[in-house]
Amino acid sequence: MEQALKQRLIGATILISLVVIFVPMLIGKSPVETASLPLDIPAAPDDLDSDVLPLLDIETEVLAEVKIENRGKSVVVEQPSKEEPDSVEKKLVEEKPADKRSKIEPVVVKTASIPKPPKAKPVVGLKAWVIQVGSFSDYKNATKLADSLKVAGMTAFVDPSESKGKKIFRVRVGPEISRTKADALKDKLKAEHKIASPIVVQYP
Repeated sequence: MEQALKQRLIGATILISLVVIFVPMLIGKSPVETASLPLDIPAAPDDLDSDVLPLLDIETEVLAEVKIENRGKSVVVEQPSKEEPDSVEKKLVEEKPADKRSKIEPVVVKTASIPKPPKAKPVVGLKAWVIQVGSFSDYKNATKLADSLKVAGMTAFVDPSESKGKKIFRVRVGPEISRTKADALKDKLKAEHKIASPIVVQYP
């Protein structure tokens, strides 16, 4: 028994020496300086019963110590920077340009102009009669009287001419081919339109 105990002590001493040497190397630290210790080892007898020690337990213990030591260290893991997510929701309704208001064009209402009776043209080769109702030196006064007679349904017109180097504007009604009709028209103008002195003259 004593011999077997000695062999166990020798084996344990060798394993401890190996652990002291290799554990720092595994951890990454500088190897621990080893000091040689004098051991009084008796001479081995001739017939020794060799017992095989299980090395697996020692290896697992060494690895366990390494893992425990590594756990004490804080491991910094760089996380990838989160990229800013693109905007998921897009504007469903785009801003539309303001609707251009339709320009309201002014409606031009044309008033129906009163048709003026055409000026009587002299018939070549025929004699006609007109009733002269006034003579003016101012064209505006002549047209004013002629317009009032036209509104009443008469065929009045302004006949410009000259007298003694001056322009005069005669207002006449007609013409009438028959002298009888011209005289009747003269009486009508005198009675209904208060013409003072209408004159029947040949035209042209």
